Amino acid sequence: MQKSLIIESNGSGKEKLDGLLEDGWIVVTITANHGKSYNDFLVILEN
Repeated sequence: MQKSLIIESNGSGKEKLDGLLEDGWIVVTITANHGKSYNDFLVILEN
């Protein structure tokens, strides 16, 4: 199973990422997100 989430340049989404990592999810890939800011990242995780 995979999940994706956005980590924004202001740190939004980091708590969710930390929680998923604590629950055993593994980061598969990180990609620059083509959203409002070039500092946003799309993170794909796998359980």
